[in-house]
Amino acid sequence: MNHLLIAGGTGFIGYHLAYKLKQKGWKITSLSITKPKKKRIVKGVKYLLVDLTKKKLIKQKLSENYTHVINLSGHTSNLYSKKYKKKIYNSHYLGTKNLINFFLKKKIKSFIQIGSSAEYGNAKNPQNEKNLCEPTNIYGKAKFMATKYTIKTVSTHKFPANVLRLFQVYGPHQGENRAVTQLLKYCISNHNFPASDGKQIRDFCYIDDVIKAIYLLLRKNISGKIINIGSGNGITMKKLILTIQKVAKGGKPKFGLFKSRSHENTKLVPSIILAKKLINWKPTTKLIDGLNKTRLFIIKNGK
Repeated sequence: MNHLLIAGGTGFIGYHLAYKLKQKGWKITSLSITKPKKKRIVKGVKYLLVDLTKKKLIKQKLSENYTHVINLSGHTSNLYSKKYKKKIYNSHYLGTKNLINFFLKKKIKSFIQIGSSAEYGNAKNPQNEKNLCEPTNIYGKAKFMATKYTIKTVSTHKFPANVLRLFQVYGPHQGENRAVTQLLKYCISNHNFPASDGKQIRDFCYIDDVIKAIYLLLRKNISGKIINIGSGNGITMKKLILTIQKVAKGGKPKFGLFKSRSHENTKLVPSIILAKKLINWKPTTKLIDGLNKTRLFIIKNGK
């Protein structure tokens, strides 16, 4: 039986991945530093509490044999706060390094490191996997270091690993501090809310499409690849907000009330040619459909 270890299995993407692969008959173990929220518990999944920055804990807790490993772990809130700089660095880079080093001596079929569009920083659009990465914040830098360590380990130890570099992912069960969920809540409640001028262009990919990409890569016999995952279609934040207004039939955005972050890339939209070529993947969920599904989830669950 395929046995998948999901580091970060109690998070948004981890929950969806565990749920989907459990349906496909996989054995699933989740590893995280916190217990899953009640609505993110997947029946039949084994939940372990482990801090990946602690090598001894990894050795103590991971006693089973796993066929596949995916690393979704890492601190994801307050990414621009100096207060959490060390925590962000340790959880994303040191945690990844410790996890890979542990599995170097194990016989696994594949290891997937989840990267981020933040690794590209100010790289020119469209961002492709050959771009020179220029991360502008500690999160992007830590993620890029984790990517480099993963790819280096492939060449030095023939480790069966790849990196999926995700752009903006959204959908049901996502945290309230994420853009789409937050904007939908404002608009569903018909609230006034501040916004920038909305000129930044971003890429939004629905969770089901992302899970499909992960699943396809898990089943591929390739290694040493960095693969962008996104819709491939950019949208200005202003247009996104106006679209969410229509979907939610409410909301009163006040554009221009705060400035965009000066260090941010104004246009982060990936080339997804490599994903199509290597894993035969392309997104199929239209933005309007994904937003509607997320809206219905928020209404049904009250958040």
